[in-house]
Amino acid sequence: MSALTVIGFALLFLYGIVGYKKPAIAFVTAPLAAVTFAYVAWISSYQENVLLAPVLFVVAMVSVVASTYTSESREWYHRAAVLVLIWLVLVLVVGILLAGFGQIGAGAILPVLFILGLVVIILSSIGYGLVSRRTVAMSVFSTVGASMRQNLPLPMALDCAAVGRNDATSRVLRRIKTWMVKGYSLSEAVSRGYPQCPSRALALLAAGERIGQLPAAVRAVEADMKSRAKERTWLRPVHPAYPVVMLIILFLFTMGLLRFVIPQFKAILEETNEGKLPAATRLLIRVVEPVMSGDGLFLLLCLIAMSASGLWIYGAWRRRRPEKPYLLSRLGDSLKWHLPILHWFENNRAMVQVVEVLRMSLDAGCPVNEAIRSTLRLDVNLCFRMRLARWLQLVERGEAIGDSARRCGLGHALAWAFDGGAETGNTPAVLEMLDAHYRSNYSYRVNLARFILWPVGIIMLGATVGFVVFAVFSALMATLSQNIANVYP
Repeated sequence: MSALTVIGFALLFLYGIVGYKKPAIAFVTAPLAAVTFAYVAWISSYQENVLLAPVLFVVAMVSVVASTYTSESREWYHRAAVLVLIWLVLVLVVGILLAGFGQIGAGAILPVLFILGLVVIILSSIGYGLVSRRTVAMSVFSTVGASMRQNLPLPMALDCAAVGRNDATSRVLRRIKTWMVKGYSLSEAVSRGYPQCPSRALALLAAGERIGQLPAAVRAVEADMKSRAKERTWLRPVHPAYPVVMLIILFLFTMGLLRFVIPQFKAILEETNEGKLPAATRLLIRVVEPVMSGDGLFLLLCLIAMSASGLWIYGAWRRRRPEKPYLLSRLGDSLKWHLPILHWFENNRAMVQVVEVLRMSLDAGCPVNEAIRSTLRLDVNLCFRMRLARWLQLVERGEAIGDSARRCGLGHALAWAFDGGAETGNTPAVLEMLDAHYRSNYSYRVNLARFILWPVGIIMLGATVGFVVFAVFSALMATLSQNIANVYP
């Protein structure tokens, strides 16, 4: 056994321990250690030791995942290690199956269908997981709300609700009860015992707890979740994944035809009286040819698609951090805030939460500046939060509440709530009315956009499919016409 082999096994043992005891260090240094070891093994006379490098990386990731059983909460490196292991297993399985297809001479159609089926299964699993998370969140907050409305001791009520059950909701309830027994507040217990809790609900819960309006905050969270669940049960004209699947199938179909079928038609037409392909076929070739001729461009498009899909999955599963936003959250919020249609939805969604917290704060007797300060930790668009911070500065400087709200771009309705409501002392009632207005207006606009944009998108998709079919069959008809003219002059 060479010295390099001994070093490799020593690194395996070392990262097995470090990954369990210090998972953050192992997760960051394992890729560098694996690459360095592979390079040293490759330039040495013992190149078979290169195989220890991927084993070293896998052992480190497995140890990081195993450390979740001894840690109080799952950190980002735990979740990242799980995703890395899932990706490695998926790549290994797909590679083995594609190699098997090649050995049995399956050609290109069967692997393509297999990959498409695998994509559909993965997307279905992700959708099922997201629905399950929303269901668990609704069950947890419904249990908490019912216990508080009955004035029951919350830890005992949560424990009783989880007795005799072993589903995801009961496990979450037990973990929340454990942290509450240790002396943590409800929001902190939910944050620690329920890491998958929606950030919007957790931020609203923490805001209500700070102003002494925890029951009202729980009711607001329940109402928000029920309204979202109701929106998802409404009829959708088209499933959101349908256009994506159709475009992928159309792209693969077009690539196959232009690579194997259309060149034959072109050769036949050129041999017979120097005929040309129809204009529609030539246009289709000019559009798709850059992707077909340049392998780098095709790989770049695939990389962009995979990166976008990965970011979407990561953003859908990761909980936002309103107190310390991620870089992706900042970029996404800025992009949505400056786009024409999405800007209105972001503003309206934020106003629903802000109006609710302002109403709860004023009901609790908080000063206006403290009520505004309590909104700064809500899970709203970061650009909108900057307007709230500016509003707080102007109010604490002594300016009129309504006028400063208008100056900060928070809308005339909110300014009117403080101007008109202050005269009669009914500001909380006006804010409650605005809350109902923003919720109904948001639901109306969402469905209006859905029933307008989806048919337009389907029409454009149909036009694209029709153009491809016409371009292919026009080349076939031109070839047949040319041959018939040569046979029967």
